[in-house]
Amino acid sequence: MHHTLKLIFSAALAVAIVASTAPVQAGPADTIKERRALMKNYGKNMKAISGYLKKGRGTAADVAASADKIAANASKIVALYPKGTATSDNVGKTRAKPEIWSERAKFEDAVGKLKTLAMNLAAAARTGNKGAIGKAMGAMGKQSCGGCHRAFRAKKK
Repeated sequence: MHHTLKLIFSAALAVAIVASTAPVQAGPADTIKERRALMKNYGKNMKAISGYLKKGRGTAADVAASADKIAANASKIVALYPKGTATSDNVGKTRAKPEIWSERAKFEDAVGKLKTLAMNLAAAARTGNKGAIGKAMGAMGKQSCGGCHRAFRAKKK
């Protein structure tokens, strides 16, 4: 009987340890904070790319690295826009329009374009051809970033 109590206690302790180390589900405000950080990271990478194209700062390899980061992080976007995190939900500082959820397929398509166009930009940067880099950057900015922001991001107040 004493051995059985030890087993029960050990099992209960193991369950308690696992439960205490399990990840806590992020609330809407935390999710918004995480996606804002991701978007600021995009801005940082876009600024580096733009700096190369407009002011000759950095190298084509730096552009490729920034574009690779943008492409890699694109897969995180959709998950950072769960229902209940729009401007109308009053859950944190956000400019996410409700259209993200009412037009979800269009939103997910725009996110997919970001990844593809960022990969195209990285490939252009690896050629070292500044004209090709500029063209790829323009396509990404217009078709993906701008297209998504116009449709799914509210204006600054």
